[in-house]
Amino acid sequence: MIPLAEDPPQGAAGPNDFHSDLSGPSTRCYVNQGLLVAAMRFDALFVHPHAQRTGGKTLRNRVLAAVFGAERIYSRFSVSAPKRWARLKESELKDFCAISDHFAFRPRRFARPCLPIALLRHPLYRAASLHGFVRKSEGHGLQALARNHDIEEFYRRGRETAPRYFRNLQCRAVCGVDDARIALDTILSCYLGVGFTENIGAFANGLGGGLGWPALDIPLMAPDAARYDGIVTPGFRKMVLEDSAEDLALFEAMAAGPPYRIGSRNAVRRGRTAFKKAENAARALASRYL
Repeated sequence: MIPLAEDPPQGAAGPNDFHSDLSGPSTRCYVNQGLLVAAMRFDALFVHPHAQRTGGKTLRNRVLAAVFGAERIYSRFSVSAPKRWARLKESELKDFCAISDHFAFRPRRFARPCLPIALLRHPLYRAASLHGFVRKSEGHGLQALARNHDIEEFYRRGRETAPRYFRNLQCRAVCGVDDARIALDTILSCYLGVGFTENIGAFANGLGGGLGWPALDIPLMAPDAARYDGIVTPGFRKMVLEDSAEDLALFEAMAAGPPYRIGSRNAVRRGRTAFKKAENAARALASRYL
């Protein structure tokens, strides 16, 4: 049983051990100092569950590859027919220092230490960025939908076609479940660090400073609000924030800084979340047979 965020596991580093605040909530980063010794072992494995449109490509190519070498990163770009994290044997990772790909993290019993890291993005802006990304992605299953519809209609139809791609993807990447409380508990008990999409450099250097990594020069991206607020409609905002209420709760908890807590939710919101999770699971199951 994973302990609640309000009660960190006995003997583990508390969430206040390191928290970098550079210019605002979305540029903060969390590093668990209690795991740094394990992370410095020669056989440490860095595990990055990449939720698409959160900056994972930059983390893989500009951070992990810069530190370890691209050939030492297990991903779809370095391995033909890569396996998901849950199906990988430890022996299949013996030549790698990190794994970075689209999968849901769950703790594994390996002889070597496994140190998960993640990037978070406000779910409204993750969803907003999907429209332009899918429009430009040749071969993407939703490309025609993105090209033929504006951002709101694309989202409305896309969430019906591929609900797991649009709803609470970040929580599921972090812990395998679309539940902010479980995701936060998993971060505080298992994760080496968590950063934010808007300032990956702050995370890379905040983490690397404790591990002896060289300083990395990663350009600061323009704020999401400046990039996307002009195209976000009221209808789009309402759909996204209702659909990804768990991702929003996790993002806000981590961005607010220590003590890391999920805000209280009334019965209506808990009921809506339960309904969305059940609906999401039902649609995903149905899509296998349609």
